[in-house]
Amino acid sequence: MKKIVLAEDHAIIRDGLKLLISSRSNLQVVADTGDGGDVERLLREHEADLLLLDLDLPGCHGIELTRRIKASAAASTASRAVRVLILTASPGAASVKAAFEAGADGYVLKHENAEELLYAISLVLSGIVYLSKGLGDFAEPVDGADLPAQAAAMLITAREQEILALIAHGESSSDIADRLNLSVLTVRKHRQNLMSKLSLHNVAEVTAYALRSKLLSS
Repeated sequence: MKKIVLAEDHAIIRDGLKLLISSRSNLQVVADTGDGGDVERLLREHEADLLLLDLDLPGCHGIELTRRIKASAAASTASRAVRVLILTASPGAASVKAAFEAGADGYVLKHENAEELLYAISLVLSGIVYLSKGLGDFAEPVDGADLPAQAAAMLITAREQEILALIAHGESSSDIADRLNLSVLTVRKHRQNLMSKLSLHNVAEVTAYALRSKLLSS
């Protein structure tokens, strides 16, 4: 059973989240609060595995809380390594960057559906970084260079990921078009999009990224 502390300042949202999370037999909300000042104490008292954290909390902002929680765990071998999943209505690139710089393990938007939130919780508890797919619906782009490799990979589509791996294997746009039964123009568009999203500038950087992301064997 994985233990979760929920920090969200709106009581009605907290109640809904508790019902949702408790629908999974392997998850338990052991404590909840609307005050950022309570969070670190609750994590210690309940030896939680995951903190589901709203950014805009009274008492202490979510970014600062994340930074303190991660710093405390790094400084003490006795401290439990708590995963932090940000749950927020803020899609801004600056907030996403600040959250991951502070040590967050995932970032999910409140407009996502219930199954996506449960999926995010499952990934983060498994040690996989999660980034909300919904960030792609907003005009302000998130720079993949500002994110951990696992989170940045979520910015690109399955097709773009497939093309990235083929580029890293040394295939040309023409080769890829033949292999995937696409036009060369379509492949070039996918290539341009994925490199822009991940802030990659040449084939060498694509190959290095593919190796880091386990899309390519070393």
